[in-house]
Amino acid sequence: DASFRFDTHYDVIAVGKVGDSSIAALVLADNGNRDSATSVRLRVAHLSPDAEAAAAGPVDVFVTAAGDPLPADATFTFSFQESVGPLEVPAGDYQIRVTPTGSDTVVYDSGTVPLPAGADLLIGAVDNTVFGDSPVSLLVVNGADTSEILDVGTGAGIRAAHNSAAPTPNVDIYVNEDPDLSPAAGDVAFGETVPAGAVTGSYVELATGSNRVAVTAAGDTSTAVIDETLDLANGDLRTLVAAGILADGLDLFAFTDDNRQVVTEARLRVLHGAVEAQSVDVFLIPTAAGGAGSTLIGNASPALDDFQYGTSSGYVSVAADDYVIFITSDDGSTELYKSPSLTLSAGGVYTALARLEESMASVATVTLLDDFVIP
Repeated sequence: DASFRFDTHYDVIAVGKVGDSSIAALVLADNGNRDSATSVRLRVAHLSPDAEAAAAGPVDVFVTAAGDPLPADATFTFSFQESVGPLEVPAGDYQIRVTPTGSDTVVYDSGTVPLPAGADLLIGAVDNTVFGDSPVSLLVVNGADTSEILDVGTGAGIRAAHNSAAPTPNVDIYVNEDPDLSPAAGDVAFGETVPAGAVTGSYVELATGSNRVAVTAAGDTSTAVIDETLDLANGDLRTLVAAGILADGLDLFAFTDDNRQVVTEARLRVLHGAVEAQSVDVFLIPTAAGGAGSTLIGNASPALDDFQYGTSSGYVSVAADDYVIFITSDDGSTELYKSPSLTLSAGGVYTALARLEESMASVATVTLLDDFVIP
């Protein structure tokens, strides 16, 4: 039961975790009053059980001018499910840092954050579901707009898959350097990934900004079959797929990853990296419905219809179960691939990359990534 006043604004926030039944409703009341129309009005809520666990208790929050040293006294201290504010500060560039209470160890640093005059912001410290070592990020609600501020040191991450079938040889991969026989990853074979065993969260960490990726035949420093520059923002995660046919020039596809787990469902993504089949249909059939038997797909409709080379399905919400993945020609008449029974678990994040079966020009297979891979 909740009682609401006619002259008060309320924010109802689901906090905690569904998986351990700790989810609860946090109700914040706000009368909307402010002292200055040009100030920045802030309300801040601690919504991160991970931060509570990492800090073993409350956290100190420091709101300072951008670039100022960490002061001796915190702006405020709070615990999980507590809130502070409204606070009013002049418009300008600020820096928000979080430490365990009584410590000068910064576990979150926003970097420079511009706060515009007249803004009325609800800021929630939430569990970091993106990348990096910080336990939290900041979720900023500004009217109907929501944005996320990651720790300034989050960085970016890439991983790669060799998806160009024979006659493409093994390859060397260089990052931010000219080919010089000292690759970041050497002698990578068709069907292999870097890092090897591309489990969820496994990436080569890079600084944000421009990053050059060059691919050569193994041991060759004279000709780069791929030479691309990626512009990576803070928190960007990419799966790079080298695909195509060597004689026609290789393609480099950079797919954006999102590894957030959802405890009530599995999340499945399919990447099409087989140039030999420009358009295919993909079927996801529950094993119990006969997917593992001799019947192909019966009257099932494709999960991905006319799925094009070089594209991603995005992350599709799937009920936890055992499934068989079929890949067919885009008219459904020719079976190109049939997986064994695959278990998709609630909370799992799964990626399947379509490619050719090595040395079999008309048979497809998949490279499995993320939670398909056992660490």
